[in-house]
Order: sequence, then C-alpha cells, then structure tokens
Amino acid sequence: MTDPNFYQLQNKWSKIYFRDVDETDFQKVRWVKQVVPHSFQKILELGAGGGQFSVALAEQNYSVTALEKESDFVNHIEIIKKEKSLANLRIIQADFYRVQLNETFDLICYWDGFGVSHDQDQLHLLRKISNWLVPQGSFLLEVYTPWFWSGKVCGVERQMGDVLRKYDFDNENCCMIDTWWLKNNPSMRTSQKLRCYSPTDLQLLLSSTGLKMEEINPGGYVDYETGEYFAEVPLHQAMSYTVRLVHKE
Repeated sequence: MTDPNFYQLQNKWSKIYFRDVDETDFQKVRWVKQVVPHSFQKILELGAGGGQFSVALAEQNYSVTALEKESDFVNHIEIIKKEKSLANLRIIQADFYRVQLNETFDLICYWDGFGVSHDQDQLHLLRKISNWLVPQGSFLLEVYTPWFWSGKVCGVERQMGDVLRKYDFDNENCCMIDTWWLKNNPSMRTSQKLRCYSPTDLQLLLSSTGLKMEEINPGGYVDYETGEYFAEVPLHQAMSYTVRLVHKE
C-alpha cells in the first residue's frame, strides 16, 4: 500500500500540490466538456489535491465540491477560494472511502490516484460513487495501465532539483511503485503504490457496482530516454486512460 505520509512528503519536497492554477487546468475543463455528452452543473472532484482543477471548474461557473483528505491541501484550496471569491466552490476534508454524502452530482471526477488501496477498497468506492451519481450522470476515472508501468519505465530514476524519483512495478499485485527521496538523505524514502487495471480488469471490478464503461480515452506517453511527452497515443502505448462510467440501464 501507499505510505501514509507519501503525499505530505511529496509536496514538502516538490510543492507539486501548491502550484498556481494555470492553462493546463482550463484545458482539462475544456476536454471534460468535449468527452461528456450531457449537460452538467453540479460536480464532485475526489482527491482534489491542491484544488487546481476544482478551482478552474468553479471559475467557469460550475457548482463544485472538492473532496480532499490532507489538511495542508485543504488549507491551500481554502486560500485560493478566498482570493478568488469563489462562493460556488465547496471544500470537504474527508477520506472518500469513509465519507457519507447524502446528495447526488451530475459529474464526478477522479484523477491520478485510483488504485491507491486494495481491490476491495476500490470496489467499495465505486459502489458509493454509483449512489452519488444522478441517473444520467457520468463519472470520469483516470486509471493507470499495467503495460506502460511494467515496461521500459520500470527501474527508471529521475532527478528534479534536490529530489530523486524511481519507478518500479510489483508484478504479483500489478502495482506501479513511485518512490521519492532527497538526494542528500537517501535513507528516508517514501513510496506510492497504485494498482494498475486493464479495461478488462476494470470491467470485472465494476460488475457488482451498478456502473458500466461507456467510453475509454487513452492518456499520454512519456519517452523516458528522450524526456519527450506525447499527449495522444493509442491505448496500448498509454500511461493511463480515462474511462467514462455511467449507470447500468
């Protein structure tokens, strides 16, 4: 499983969750509007991190609920909300595996984090999401692919300033492992493990949730030998894919 302090240390060392809201966030909002075929106004983001996507949505006049567990990240979102006077942005500090929400949403989004726990926890979350989603709503879920993370990227190390990062793969449990440490303190390491799912694996997980896959959108690809990023690649090359889930008829 992911280390309990992974996200706090990741942000302490890189400030990755405290970055400004920028054009990439508004690009994601535009992309969401393209791939969701129905109208939506009330949106829930799970694991909102520093809140950049939720803020971008709110600035486009959507009614947004940002759900985030880490207190430092919640405080950061609160600061941005106040600075931008975003009355249409609600922030809830909670663990989405445990929180109870007695309301429904037109659209639910979960980026870059699915698979952080065990299959049974993912199953429990998907069942909750089925209850949080309006009958004609959509759930956009980003899923890591096993073929990319078990391939050439396995064993790759990268340096970002004073921080080092290494990718590995747990073949037995089909998990990508992302380990961070400081260059001057290599004995203190923290790792994130994300369960990777092929679309077929995900379909099996969905079988008892009341949700079904409606559309698959491949994500990008990084060539770690050249450092080049390709935004659009076929599914068999992609680092991740975003699936649009809807209620079963």
